[in-house]
Amino acid sequence: MQRSSLFLLMTVLLGSRPGIASSEIEFNQHVMPLIAANCIICHSNDGVYFSFEDPDEVYPFRAAIALAVKDDRMPPWLAEPGHQDYVGDNSLTAEEKSLIAEWAEAGYPRADTETAVSSKAEVMDFDGDLTLAVLPGGSYLPDQKNTDEYRCFIVDWPYETDKYVTGFMAQPGNTRVSHHLVNYTVGPEAAEILKILSEEEEGSGHRCFGGPLPDSIGKDGAKKKIEERFPDGWNRLVNNAYWLSHWAPGMYGVEFPEGTGILVRPGSVVVVQMHYYSAFAPGESDRNTMMHFQLADTVEKPSLFHPLSDNRWLNGSDNESMQIRPGESETYEVSQSFAELADYATAALAIDSEEILAIVLQSANVHMHASGASGISSLLDSDGRKETLLKIPRWDLAWQRDYMFTEGKTIPRSEFADTRLIVECTFSNHTDEMVYGGFGSDDEMCFNFSYLSVIRGE
Repeated sequence: MQRSSLFLLMTVLLGSRPGIASSEIEFNQHVMPLIAANCIICHSNDGVYFSFEDPDEVYPFRAAIALAVKDDRMPPWLAEPGHQDYVGDNSLTAEEKSLIAEWAEAGYPRADTETAVSSKAEVMDFDGDLTLAVLPGGSYLPDQKNTDEYRCFIVDWPYETDKYVTGFMAQPGNTRVSHHLVNYTVGPEAAEILKILSEEEEGSGHRCFGGPLPDSIGKDGAKKKIEERFPDGWNRLVNNAYWLSHWAPGMYGVEFPEGTGILVRPGSVVVVQMHYYSAFAPGESDRNTMMHFQLADTVEKPSLFHPLSDNRWLNGSDNESMQIRPGESETYEVSQSFAELADYATAALAIDSEEILAIVLQSANVHMHASGASGISSLLDSDGRKETLLKIPRWDLAWQRDYMFTEGKTIPRSEFADTRLIVECTFSNHTDEMVYGGFGSDDEMCFNFSYLSVIRGE
């Protein structure tokens, strides 16, 4: 992740304050309290970036704050307005942007410093039921020969009965090297096989650029060798791994929609994929990274995260299915019917397909890499009407998040076959080299990640 540009970007979220004359707007009374309320999620002693808890340390950045707001770099909310209502929308209105601009034009007035109140961040508050350590031995030094490393660590799930994850928070130990974290569950059918394969790799955990499984299983002849050692082992590995939860800078405790949760069965393992980017902190280790889970024994609507993409794109250099020519822009699109989504949910949730009466689409999250320019996630209903779920007109790799809808989209079983989820990604290649689809940070991806909930019959 390119962080150098982020160190000059500040978050300011101003509430509407009718009746305030431009000459009355000042830092202590109008700006700092709102920074304390809305920016501390990232800018705190416990957050991802430098702290804004002390007003004396905030004020020197006044010009950077105003410029970042003017240029729409902060707050880091990429969703275009006017399509859906999202949980936690911290985008600025035109009036709020005007207010901060007037404060800047007035010379950034600041009253008596004693009137500014320091604020203690509470971003790490999360009422979890289970805490798990990620790193064997408590620390891990990323590969120093490469700036990017995807490393997976296997964590035993400690329960002997079904549990549903209803909320999640990651607590990275060193945000200077941690680009993102993705959790997967691997079911009991494949957990022991995965442990054996992981232990056979050098060092802690295993290399896993493409997901929770070792990259080594993609080598020529690997499938045959696995089948010889473990009957039906290949299928058991690839068909029992599911997305559980994730973290990226700016994300902290997330509670899933009320009455929903993701099933984790007894005997499963959690595979934690850490993407390390050590260019900004060579020689530094990740230390004491932790995960916190909210749990329930039962939920009204079992749920899952679904990754929508075209798997062929991940081998774009071999099959030319995804390639962005030097100096060119390219758009790629893929869709999937809700009948196909229901099949995926059936396997992930270990339920009978006939039990599914409806699927509730709860969120959207378009994902690309550095060549990404813009992205759209949409819903094509059974009458042929297309609804925009999420439009990101200016993609920024540094800021990724789930856009959870305040009200989910319920698709009844009768409309599964004729309703489609669509993701469209536009890329711009500003280099002199061809960019292909693939797993690398210099390759490209086009994904939509959505949280889906299932309404079941008796």
